[in-house]
Amino acid sequence: MNKLLDKILLSHNVVEDFYKEYNTNIEFKVWLDKTIREIKLCEQLKQNNPWHIYNVLGHILHSVEEMNKQSKDLPLNDRRILAYTMLFHDIGKPEKHITRQKDGVIIDSFFDHNIASENIAKLRLPNLKFSNKEIEIISKLVFKHDIFMFIKYDGFVNRFQRRFSKELVLDEIEDMSSLGDGVKYMKYLVMVGRADNLAQNPEKTADSLKLLTKFDEVIDSIEQTKNI
Repeated sequence: MNKLLDKILLSHNVVEDFYKEYNTNIEFKVWLDKTIREIKLCEQLKQNNPWHIYNVLGHILHSVEEMNKQSKDLPLNDRRILAYTMLFHDIGKPEKHITRQKDGVIIDSFFDHNIASENIAKLRLPNLKFSNKEIEIISKLVFKHDIFMFIKYDGFVNRFQRRFSKELVLDEIEDMSSLGDGVKYMKYLVMVGRADNLAQNPEKTADSLKLLTKFDEVIDSIEQTKNI
């Protein structure tokens, strides 16, 4: 069953392939519901929030599919790490789900779901044939996947946000260096942010995608300087 899940999550049609197996292959469904119990909760949880157009599981699966488009030229093991990062990045949302009023409208929110998702990843990944190092990488990418929400390239910066700069990128690279090659893993974190955004409401993500492009540009310039 591990190999089947790998095959689904590394396919070009993740959403279609997942639901085909999950809805028709009883053995697979029973195994997955036992191995990653939170999947069923994510399938049941809608996201009444302007940033989202899918339920939690739908968003997760679309984000895996978007990641595979970006990672297709990477080594297989790195592709697998990134696919499972997307599988787990929002899996803690059911645990953190609240409803609240914003601008006169009731919406769903999921504060600190990255922490819950990281904890679930650490709990479930050992049963999915990942090494301790791979679990460390996935867990950190999951924990940090939403940092781009709190960085602004231009416009007003509130007290919860940071202004984008080369120095900020260098600080984040330094933080990612705890995994090994900080530049490599910062690139992967940007890919995670982009896959996440591309699985959201396209009417809301233009500024976020622009910011991620700026991250890529600065990371590339830093890498080029190192190689001179």
